[in-house]
Parts: sequence; structure tokens; C-alpha cells
Amino acid sequence: MEGHIMQVIQPNHTISQSTIALIMKLIKKSYKEEEQQEILNDIVAIVDEVKRDNRISSEAIREEVVEKLKGELATKDFVRAEIAESKQELKQEIAEVKTELKAEIAEVRADYRSLRQEMKFYAIGLGVLMIILQPKVFDFITAFLK
Repeated sequence: MEGHIMQVIQPNHTISQSTIALIMKLIKKSYKEEEQQEILNDIVAIVDEVKRDNRISSEAIREEVVEKLKGELATKDFVRAEIAESKQELKQEIAEVKTELKAEIAEVRADYRSLRQEMKFYAIGLGVLMIILQPKVFDFITAFLK
């Protein structure tokens, strides 16, 4: 009988040797031999239930810790949402820069057209002056070289 208790309880490692000895002593004193096996089964059931309750408690604690950590750590969904938000902000900034660049390019083109117009005016004016002043310029140069 005692060997059977050792085989049933000992693999669980939940009851010390002195506790097993005390249980055996109480069972032998208090119960007839026919009842001892039934009592032993009840004790094993109680030990298993206590062990299962402890495991359930530790699983509940573990789940609670995991939930709290999930709340503290950045999840994939949170990171993806932040990335999507950053992309949207970046697209808006790029659109604003494009609009500003287009406005500046249009302004530079207008300035360039205006400058071309002025250059045409000065070129025509210079050509007219050269035609009008050609004999005098030629006389000036020959007088200077004499």
C-alpha cells in the first residue's frame, strides 16, 4: 500500500516524503484496509485538484501579464497605422512642394519671356543705331588712327 502511494504521489513532486509518511500513518490508524485504497484515491484527487488550481492561477496571471505588456508595447497594427499616417503626411508635403515649385517655375518663365522681349528691343535698337551712325563711326575711327 505505501509503495503504491509513493508511485502515485511522488511523480507529481507536490508532497514531501514526511507528508506522505504522515498521510500513510493516519490512513493506517483511522481506516480499515478495505477503505485505505479509497482514501488514497481521494487524497490523490485532492492533490491533483490543488495542482490544477495552481496551474490555472499561474495561467491567469500569465495572461494578465501578457495583456498588460500588449498595452505597453507597440503592436504591428499600431506601427502600421503610424507608418500609414507618416506616408500620408509625406504625400501632403510633397504635393505642397510641387505646387510651390510649379509657381516658382512659372514666375521664372515669365521673367525669362520679359527678359527676351527686352533683349529683342535692345538688339533692334542697337542695329538701328549702327545703321544710322555707321558713317560717323567710320570717320571717327579713321580720324583717330591718322
